[in-house]
Amino acid sequence: MVSLLLLGPIDVSGPTEARAAQFGSPRLRCLLAALGARANVAADADWLAEILWGQSPPTNPEAALHNLVFRLRAQLREHGVTDKLAIVTAAPGYSLRVDRDELDLLAFADRFHAGCAVTEADPGAAVALFDSAESLWRGRPFGEFADEPWVRGDVEALQETRVRIVEATADALLRSGRPADAASRLEPAAAAHPYRESVHQARMLALWQADRPAEALAVFRRLRARLATDLGTEPTIRLGDLHQRILAGERAPTPTAPATPTGSAPPTRRRPTLEASVRVIGRDVELADLAARIRPGTVVTVVGPGGVGKTALVREHAHHQEATWIAELSGVASPADVVHSVVSATGAAPRRDLGDLEALVETLSGRVGLLVLDNCEHVVDAAAELVESVISRCADLSVVATSRVPLGLTAEQVSVLEPLTVPAANASSAAIAESPSVQLFCTRAHARNDRFVLTEENAAAVAEICRRLDGLPLGVELAATRARAIAPAALVDRLQWRFRILHSPRDTDPRHRSLHALVDWSYALLSDAGRAMFDVLAVFPAHFDLDDAEALAGHSGVVPRDEVADIVSELVDNSMLSADDSGYRMLETLRAFGLRRLDENGRRTSARAAHAHLVADRIAPLVRDLFGSGHVAAAGLVAARLDDVRQAVDHACEVDPTLGDRMMAGVIPFLELTMSTEATAWSRRLRAAADVSVEDPPKLPAAWAVAAAGARFDGNLLTAKEYVRCGLACSPAPAVEVYLRMMLVEVGLFQGDVTATSRLARDFRAAGTVAGMAGAGRMADLCVLLMNAYAGDGPAAHRASLRIADLCTAAGETVVEGWARYGAGECILDDDPSRAGELLDDAIASAAHTGDRYLMGVALVSRASIEARCGTPEVAARLFTDVLNHWRDAGNWTHQWVSLRTVVDVLLQLDRPEAAAELLGAMRRADEITGAGAYGSDAQRLDAAHRRLRERLGDPTLDEAMMRGADRPRVDVVAAALAALSPA
Repeated sequence: MVSLLLLGPIDVSGPTEARAAQFGSPRLRCLLAALGARANVAADADWLAEILWGQSPPTNPEAALHNLVFRLRAQLREHGVTDKLAIVTAAPGYSLRVDRDELDLLAFADRFHAGCAVTEADPGAAVALFDSAESLWRGRPFGEFADEPWVRGDVEALQETRVRIVEATADALLRSGRPADAASRLEPAAAAHPYRESVHQARMLALWQADRPAEALAVFRRLRARLATDLGTEPTIRLGDLHQRILAGERAPTPTAPATPTGSAPPTRRRPTLEASVRVIGRDVELADLAARIRPGTVVTVVGPGGVGKTALVREHAHHQEATWIAELSGVASPADVVHSVVSATGAAPRRDLGDLEALVETLSGRVGLLVLDNCEHVVDAAAELVESVISRCADLSVVATSRVPLGLTAEQVSVLEPLTVPAANASSAAIAESPSVQLFCTRAHARNDRFVLTEENAAAVAEICRRLDGLPLGVELAATRARAIAPAALVDRLQWRFRILHSPRDTDPRHRSLHALVDWSYALLSDAGRAMFDVLAVFPAHFDLDDAEALAGHSGVVPRDEVADIVSELVDNSMLSADDSGYRMLETLRAFGLRRLDENGRRTSARAAHAHLVADRIAPLVRDLFGSGHVAAAGLVAARLDDVRQAVDHACEVDPTLGDRMMAGVIPFLELTMSTEATAWSRRLRAAADVSVEDPPKLPAAWAVAAAGARFDGNLLTAKEYVRCGLACSPAPAVEVYLRMMLVEVGLFQGDVTATSRLARDFRAAGTVAGMAGAGRMADLCVLLMNAYAGDGPAAHRASLRIADLCTAAGETVVEGWARYGAGECILDDDPSRAGELLDDAIASAAHTGDRYLMGVALVSRASIEARCGTPEVAARLFTDVLNHWRDAGNWTHQWVSLRTVVDVLLQLDRPEAAAELLGAMRRADEITGAGAYGSDAQRLDAAHRRLRERLGDPTLDEAMMRGADRPRVDVVAAALAALSPA
């Protein structure tokens, strides 16, 4: 339940009984609203006092504010919401600490963004999220204070978002095939916003798709007349084009339904968003130059010193591009992780059987857009190698890199970004005001203190500040943050003093000396605890939240945990940390400064150790979510914190492999959904660092479990069994033992030993019971049912699988539910292919929803095999093309070989006997290598195919074709199969 209500009259909602009166006095409501508008960040005491008393402040505003806060806390306590709405002292004022779902305007924004994120994949869910966001509105935001200057901008932004929700809801309804509902939703918005063309355009489209073209044309006529009469303008070209299409009697476009992912189609990254506060200033010429340089197949490196604005410039350009992928490399500690960072940024799914770089380039081939590598200087060689490979093989991609040094490539265009221009020493006030560096200073200073303006009196001092900082944007911005507390003239004096005391070596670039001096000066203004906390926070490679900061303080011991919130507020207030919706981040230059301080004090290793322990504490418990209701969330947490995990694994490999083994346990749910090649590489590195082998396996049980999972995907089933043996010999934790025993069951299923696998499944289930993991027990039951079906008891196994699916639905075990529906379909492939297809479609949809690439692949295989068995080889060929691409992209050779068994039948049905014979030969050879021969109905179908081929081709031709297939490398086998499946 939402506790603080700002989307209407200001009020709170707590466990106390219902009441008629609104919360508190007007002044208390005003204070609560102001704190709510700045929730979870520090609200300046001066700002609060001005809001509360305006031009008639009390004699002692600080004491009066303190007393009002005391009264507000008492009122919140009376309403029983102090555990949800906590007002804390946070320099330079007070802060309201509240979970986002307890404050209606934050919950509103979260539900809107969540709906936008799922609109394409699940428009029905998006509509539900948008409706739940809309339900939070009770009137005009901030009620009686909506017209006050301090909140007017927030009110306007919220009202704009509300209109955008209407438009987004209509879009989702159209995608769901409900155009009439979309038109109804848009009607009130169109009446409330008579000149907003996007609303009217969406309504015209909805009416057109609802087969009501006359009404759509009437919408356009009324809008055109209104614009001409009231504003003297015409509708946009886009709206006019839509009008012409409807007028011409064109057929309305079919609503866009959510696509079912197949694993082979690359994702499209939408343009990155930029907040107004980070729009670049004074860079129009540089932006135009960058845009002119960028063409498909080109690489442009923007170089310059730290803090000059390279990232801001490139992101501003990227904001206006349709398809952009940005890989942030500042948090990458090892050159080996550059490729993995780009994989994460692009959403690529590289093959396991290729090298990391080669696999990435293969997945990017054919994409059109802009790839940005941000902050390359510390991994310049690895970045250069990656860029050279991408440009040579991805003709439709362009690459932009930011770095303090060029990449050193022959085809590279280097764009040197200079600091902003500064005013001349004798410049007039008018000239000073036109200087880009001064404009940046004034913009940031005004954002900090809306009373700041450039005047005749302070213009010379502001100009001097910009000159002293050589126009470096980061330096100018840091100086501007002090303008609220220190007048520009006094700031000049302090800068001069600091430069005499603190400076970088003489051989350092002068611009670096200025930046270093300013950062060090800002650092010196922090409290002792603030400096200690800043240093240790520099070990975070990416975003972090307050819980992370508190945990890091606990592990490192730099400050007491209960002081961290106030210290973080101090750092944000001094612009040493940036705060956004996802938490906090440290600018790259500031982070480098903090890391240098750790090195100087000999504390970097201990700080990295504290970070690694934090990561291990965060993710190690996630293994218990395997196959449970938290499985998807656990995998999502690892995916969201890959930069942290990478850095922590690097530390573990260098210092403490057993700590890395704790992380490997937490990675297991992520691995099981994604088949991540990076995770199995972590396991390999940790085992090498600990110097363990299959002959001496007394350590790292989770690393052995992850290694076994990778081997089972790679087609090395005998190796997978050996790795499981090593893991079990290490006395693993119960949840890790569950995963190890599941590996043995999977290997047994592939090898067809029904008796032994039934026993292994019982061990798997028993381990799940000991670990308290009910979902794992249900997975064990599903394995037994599959074996029963393969042994001939398909209908009974089908019914039992459906019962398990129902149990999973009740328990919220979405991952296992998807597998249960797959199993229910698999059990009746021959008996009831129509019903099996429906269940497999359900499993495919479930896999798309949970992100389970493993389930997606096996369900697609069975779905394609139905078409093969039903005698529709052309359809089966198209589906198996998707299947083979899916497994190839994932590097899952075990399932690739299983899929290819059915492709032999498909090629025979397509009358391509020689291709079928070559593939059969490759299959026989693969069975020898992997240790996973066909059995049951698969073996019968392959034997039947062999007999038909012998009858069709004769012994000599058949034997020769099979030998050709057996001699082919496995990559070529798949390529040949794909070519043979292509339409003749």
